[in-house]
Amino acid sequence: MFDKANNMKLLQESGWFSKRSEVFRRELLECAVAKTFDAWETLYHHGDPANGIFAVLSGGIQITAPADDGQEFVLHREGAGFWIGDLALFADAPRLVSVVTTQVTQALFFPNTRIAKLVKVNPLYVRDFYALTQENMQTALRIMANLAVTGSEKRLVLRLLHLDEGTSKRDGWIVVSQEELSEMIAVSQPTLHRSLHRLANLGLIELGYGRVRLMDRQALIANCQT
Repeated sequence: MFDKANNMKLLQESGWFSKRSEVFRRELLECAVAKTFDAWETLYHHGDPANGIFAVLSGGIQITAPADDGQEFVLHREGAGFWIGDLALFADAPRLVSVVTTQVTQALFFPNTRIAKLVKVNPLYVRDFYALTQENMQTALRIMANLAVTGSEKRLVLRLLHLDEGTSKRDGWIVVSQEELSEMIAVSQPTLHRSLHRLANLGLIELGYGRVRLMDRQALIANCQT
């Protein structure tokens, strides 16, 4: 559900944007164009020219990237409060990933022409946008580090904990298929299936059709440490 007041409040209080000055936030929001996307609608494709930055107000997005064989693989999912599109924009380079919605999604779009004017008038704002790039790089490095963890079940738990932090949820559910999860942690679907059901039998997670709900975060964290 989209609630403009609550979703804007969430945007103001979360992550990168919450750490910016009040003046920067006000002037950047003046550049925004409100957009609504249906489920599985594309924000942009890998290789597209950069046209702006997106901020998710409600709903969720999925980020994919091509492997060397040309297949697209799911890298991550995020929800309300997430910003994306800055890297290619400020590098003046093609998009490195594809971004699609996973459900009906409300977003703010900041066209590159408006951002260019904003930075031209206020050159120090570049530092604010670099801070966004740094935050997104931190997320990417976390994903890479967790993928290097030995043990497929530990990788699964770490990814579920990460997804639970950022993905927009309905009644606590993370909307993600087993096929997508298996891609995210680089395991076969049968291996994933066994790990999910073991965690469910322990009462640590609950499984639904195309969704997962964490029942005990602390116990899941402890599971990774054993």
